[in-house]
This record gives sequence, structure tokens and C-alpha cells, in this order.
Amino acid sequence: MPVEIKECDEGIGTIIETRGRMTDQELIDAFDDHLESDEEKFKHYKYILIDHSAITKVDISDETVETISGLFAEASNDNPDSVVAMVTYVSYGANIEIADRISKLHEVFSNRSCWDTLLFRTKPQAVRWIKKKVKERFGIDDLTFD
Repeated sequence: MPVEIKECDEGIGTIIETRGRMTDQELIDAFDDHLESDEEKFKHYKYILIDHSAITKVDISDETVETISGLFAEASNDNPDSVVAMVTYVSYGANIEIADRISKLHEVFSNRSCWDTLLFRTKPQAVRWIKKKVKERFGIDDLTFD
């Protein structure tokens, strides 16, 4: 499965991981299904970690970037206080264009949503930032990401 989504820390966070080869439509469908089917859960998230580090091939069109960023912009209206970290560093075997497109996705996404978002090269860096932000914003300091 190219997209794995798991709920963490008793429902206050979610990790979205992409891996392998992925089509535009698979990415859109995964995000759309998650945001629509879990709308009530989504309102309680304090953090979202989107990890693209295991992706090896994807052709993200400008239309896909607009669609996905629109989905998250709508979700941010329902839950404006979440913090979002995106890991964009991809493996050496991946096409460099992937990193450029994912960075573009983040740029449009962060401009359209009201979330506090930041890009990271590694998952541990993203986790440290999320822990710091969630503690500052919500007073929660025991995140496990499990």
C-alpha cells in the first residue's frame, strides 16, 4: 500500500506515510478518504506528521497539488490549532523531481491552511519539532507516536 495512515497517542495525532511508487490519484484518494471518513477524529488532532521519505516514484501534477492542498485547507478550518510536520527528504534512488514536487505541495498547502507547518529532512527532526510545539500549545508532553 503506497499510503499508510495511523492514528497515534490515543487519537490526538496521525502519521501519514507514503512509500514506493504512487499515482496522483492514489495520493488524492488516500488523503480524501482519511479527511472525509474520519472527520470527527480529525477535529481532535493536535499534530499531523506527513512522511514522504520512503517514496520512490510519483508524478504529482499541479492539479494534484491544488487538490490535496485544498483538502487540507478545508480540514484546517475544522481544526485550526494542529501542528503539521512534513518530511520531504527522499532516498538517493528517488527522482530529484519528487522532492521538488513535494516541496511545492508543502508550499501551496501551508499558504492555504491555517496550520503551523514546517518541512524537515528527517522524521526524528519532525518528531522533535512536533513534541515541542504540542507541549507549548497544548501542554502535552508525553507523546509516543504510537
